[in-house]
Amino acid sequence: FYFYFYFYFFFFNDTATTEIYTLSLHDALPILKEKAKDPVCGMEVEKDEFSLEIGKKKFYFCSRGCLEKFKESPETYSEKQGYELIIIGAGPAGLTAGVYASILKIDTLLLSKDIGGQAVDSTKIKNYMGYDFITGPELTMRFQDQLIQEHYIDHQISEVMKIARAQDGFEITTREGGEYEARTVIMATGMMRRRLNIPGEEKFQRRGVAYRAVQDMTLFSGLPVAVIGGGNSGIQTALELGGMNCEVLLLSHGPLTGDPSDIDKVRTSKNIIVYEGYETKEIQGNDNVEAVLIVSRDTGEETLHACRGVFIQVGLLANSSVCSRLVEINEKGEIMIGPDCSTSREGIFACGDVTDAFGKRIVIASGEGAKAALSVHGYLLRINAAGTYSEP
Repeated sequence: FYFYFYFYFFFFNDTATTEIYTLSLHDALPILKEKAKDPVCGMEVEKDEFSLEIGKKKFYFCSRGCLEKFKESPETYSEKQGYELIIIGAGPAGLTAGVYASILKIDTLLLSKDIGGQAVDSTKIKNYMGYDFITGPELTMRFQDQLIQEHYIDHQISEVMKIARAQDGFEITTREGGEYEARTVIMATGMMRRRLNIPGEEKFQRRGVAYRAVQDMTLFSGLPVAVIGGGNSGIQTALELGGMNCEVLLLSHGPLTGDPSDIDKVRTSKNIIVYEGYETKEIQGNDNVEAVLIVSRDTGEETLHACRGVFIQVGLLANSSVCSRLVEINEKGEIMIGPDCSTSREGIFACGDVTDAFGKRIVIASGEGAKAALSVHGYLLRINAAGTYSEP
C-alpha cells in the first residue's frame, strides 16, 4: 500500500519549467534489487523506505534526515563544511557519541569509512545490557537505526586521512578530498586487525585468507579450515565453523586464553583439533589456499595441514595513526585519555578501543562514547561562555 506526496519546485532559466518530485512512503519495505547509494551521506541503501523521484530518476536515502536535507536543494546540494563537533569512527563508541551529541543538540558530523567497526565481525555478543545474546551485525544495525532514524546527525561514509590544527579548532580531510572544520573532535576509530606478515598471507587475500569472520564463514561451509588465534575471537570463529560441519584446525602460539566456557566447548567439539604452542610459518596454494605450514615452538618440528581457508584472528592494533602527531599515545599506539575522555590536545576527545581505557568490550566502548559527548558539551559551554577560543 503506497502513499504519494507531491512536491513542486520551480527552477527559472530561459524558459520556466516545473519538475514534479514524488516521495513514496511504503507501509511494506521492499528490498531493492541492487543496493543504492544515499546521495547525501554515501551510505548503502537496501530498502525502499525513503525515496524521491526527480523526473525519471529515483533516489534512495538511509533516513528521513538525509531525504529532507536533499529536498532543500536537490540540484545544487552541497555539503556543510563547519561543525561544533566531528566524530571520527562509527563503531559502538562513535555511534553512541553521535546519539548523545544529537540529544545534547551539538552541531555534529560523523565521518567513518564503514558502520559498526569491529563489532560487526562478532559472531556472538553475550550479556550486553538488554540482550542475553545478540550478533555483532544485529547490534550494529540497532545502533545505526537509533542514530539515523531517531537521533539524526549529519554523517558521511568516508575515510579520514588527515587532522590538522586550524585557527578555530581542527580541519579534517577525507580520502575523497572533502574538507571539514570543527571546534572539537571525538576520535572513535577503534582497532584494526593485526596481520601475521608471513609468506602467502598477502597473496591469498580474498582467495582463502579471511579476517572478517562473520562475512566470510558461509563460503567455507563443510570445508577444512584453519583458524589462527587462541583468544576469544579465534575460539568463537572456530566454534562457528565447527557448527557448519567444517574440519577446524585451531592454532595458538600458547595456551588458549578465551572465555573458559568457550574453551570447554572447543575441547569437546568433534570438529575442532587444537594445536597449542604452534606458529604458522606459511600459507600455501596455487590459485587459492590449499594448506598451512606450522611449526612447534617447543621442538621446531614443521607439519603441513591441508585446508581451504585460513581465518586470521591474532588480535588488534589501535587505529590511531591519523592523530598520532596531535595527541599523546602509549607504547601500544592507544590514545591516552583522562577520566572525561579528554586527550593531551585541547579540543580533541577520544573513546572506545582506540584509547588506553581499561577493558576492550562493546558495552565499555558504548559508555565511553556517551561520556565523550557529554565532555564535549561541557567544553563547548565553557569556551562559549568565556567568549574566546584557545588555539589548539
